[in-house]
Amino acid sequence: MGKIIFLDVDGTLVDFDGRMPESAKEALNQAREAGHHLVLCTGRLKSQIYPEVLHMKFDGIIASAGAYVECNEKLISRHVVENKELQKMIECFEKTRTPYCFQTGEGVVVTADSQKLIQKHFRDAGMDEEAMNRILVDGVKVDNDLRIRMDVEKAAYYDSPESIEELQEMMGPYFKVETSSYEKGSGNSGEITRAGVNKATGIREYVAYIGGRMEDTVAVGDGPNDVEMIAAAAISVAMGNASEDLKELADFVTTDVKEDGIKKAFQRLGIIGRQKNSLDSGNQFHKKYGQAGGC
Repeated sequence: MGKIIFLDVDGTLVDFDGRMPESAKEALNQAREAGHHLVLCTGRLKSQIYPEVLHMKFDGIIASAGAYVECNEKLISRHVVENKELQKMIECFEKTRTPYCFQTGEGVVVTADSQKLIQKHFRDAGMDEEAMNRILVDGVKVDNDLRIRMDVEKAAYYDSPESIEELQEMMGPYFKVETSSYEKGSGNSGEITRAGVNKATGIREYVAYIGGRMEDTVAVGDGPNDVEMIAAAAISVAMGNASEDLKELADFVTTDVKEDGIKKAFQRLGIIGRQKNSLDSGNQFHKKYGQAGGC
C-alpha cells in the first residue's frame, strides 16, 4: 500500500459551484494507478456527495464530518446524536427561529418551514432554481416531527440571528458548532456535530480498519471542519483558498481549487510525477509521526 490520502470535497476537490477540475480527476486517476489509497473525507452526507466525485471510485468514504465511515462500501462505524441531546438542539433552533436540516441514515430531513427558509437563503445567494431543487428538493424528506429521530449524524443551519459562540453556549458541550464548510464566508450559517466526533476520528477508525499506519496518511482540505484532519495526518496540505488558520496549521499550501491545487499538491508530494522537492527529498515537510517514507 502507498499513501492513504484523505480528501475534503467542497473547496478541495470541487469549487463552490460544484465543479471538479479536470486536473483533479487526472491526479486522482494517476494516484490510484500508482498504488495509493484514496478516501473522501467530507462534511456532506454520503448521499449528498456529487455523482461526478463518486464516479472517481474512492477506496473509502468518511462522511458527515467523521460520523459515518466506510471502506469499499462496507460500513465501519457510525456515530449518531443521542435523542435527548437532539431534543435540546431542536429547542435551541426553535427558540432562535433558525432554519435547519438533519443529515440522517435515510438522507437529508427537514421541516416544511425550514425547507422554505433554506430555499430563500440560497435564492438570495444567487443559486439558480435547478441547482436549488437538486440540493433542497430532490432526495430531501420533509418531516415535521424531527424530535423522534434516532439516526441524526449531523445538523446544518442557516441565517441564525445568533453567533457561533452564542449557539455553542446554548447547545452545550455535547455538540460542536462551527461555520459552514459548504459556503464561503457564510458567518451566520454553520454545522453542528457531536463533540469528539470529527474527520480525524474518522481517519483513525479507517486506518485501523485497513491495518494501515498513521505515518502513511496525507490530508488535503480547506475549511473549518478540516482542522482536526489536518492536525492528525502525517502530512497535511491546505488549499490556496483555505482559511489563514488552516494554512498555518498545514505542512504546506497548494494553489486554489480552480488553479489545479490537487494536481500540484500531488506532484509536490511525489504522489504523481515525482519532482525533486517530493517526499523523497528529505525533511522539508513536518512529520508528525517521525520520518515518513517516500511515496
